[in-house]
Amino acid sequence: MSVRIGVELTEHHIRAVTMTRWSQSPRETFEIRWDPRAPRDAVLLLRQQLGAVSAIGISVGLSFMHAKHVQLPPVSSSERRGILMLEPDRFFAMDSEQIAVSAPSDSDLVFAADAVQVDSWVSAFEQWGPVVVIEPAPASAARVVASRGVRSGVFEMGSADAEKGIIKLEEGALVSARLGDEESTSAAQPLPVSGGVSRDFALAYGVALGSGARLDEMLLSAAAMRRIQSRRQMGLARAAATFFLSLAFVVISFDRSRARVLERGREEIAQLAPQVAGPATLQARMAQLDLESSTVRSASTAHPDPLVVISAISRRLPRDAVVMSLRADGDEWEIDGTARDAAAIVPALDSDPSLENVRFLSASSRFNEGNRTYETFSVALHARR
Repeated sequence: MSVRIGVELTEHHIRAVTMTRWSQSPRETFEIRWDPRAPRDAVLLLRQQLGAVSAIGISVGLSFMHAKHVQLPPVSSSERRGILMLEPDRFFAMDSEQIAVSAPSDSDLVFAADAVQVDSWVSAFEQWGPVVVIEPAPASAARVVASRGVRSGVFEMGSADAEKGIIKLEEGALVSARLGDEESTSAAQPLPVSGGVSRDFALAYGVALGSGARLDEMLLSAAAMRRIQSRRQMGLARAAATFFLSLAFVVISFDRSRARVLERGREEIAQLAPQVAGPATLQARMAQLDLESSTVRSASTAHPDPLVVISAISRRLPRDAVVMSLRADGDEWEIDGTARDAAAIVPALDSDPSLENVRFLSASSRFNEGNRTYETFSVALHARR
């Protein structure tokens, strides 16, 4: 079973939530104390308790970071990161000259942390599984809020044992994040968690939901950015290769099945000819062949022709869509992939008369590839016979 895990790092604790690949619900939660200077010991204990995982998301607590509103020129996300990393002491009161930065393109709120410390955590966790997301805790909290359909408000989130964090959202954008005391958090709303997740594990749950998070939102050093970007590109290439190999296998299998039926028919005719004793015998044998042929046709029409369904899907998907996996169980099909606009996938497929009951299986996530933004999609549909 493919298991992904979200972990929240606070000053004294690690809180973890595990989830299966196709589910939005947590499987189990686990909490341990740790020393941020010795992450490998904590990762070893987590691995012993939770087993193997296929993807890891890390949410870094506010106590490890500096948050600041920074006005930068209207440049790309990569250039924004470059400006912040070039002169970190100009923007952040930090001793380190190497910083990891989170600089979303849709907000002037940026986060920075010591790159050496962050990279040591990533290195330790990658001994367990691939780290696909590492982000500031406020970004994880904002994702939890968004998953409940809430777009604006002031919310309280846990940070460290004796600290509280406050985030503010406006129309889905994270506009402020800071540490606060009991008085300043009294007016904030608690995070709107659900699905069996307690608020203690809300941030771990939030980062577990963000497997497709945009790279500019992640808390990354330059080296970690290149590593995760390369991993994503390789993953997309592997998914594309798997899809086309699967498609070729379906086509070849269908052609071979049809050829076997025809060959059996020819063999029956060849065996029948010398055994014909008269018109009655011939009529009886032909009736038997008709019955067997009808059985073969019924079996082949019990479900829609897979080539017809694949052709309909390919015809209706947007040109920028990339299919990562395609599965069929009788008349029910599931498609996973990426596109510039995931919301357009369902109406596009639903417009084909051979497809019906098109629906999303899970919420989409955004990520950047180069200067373009893509969204993941997971869609189910019913193929009409």
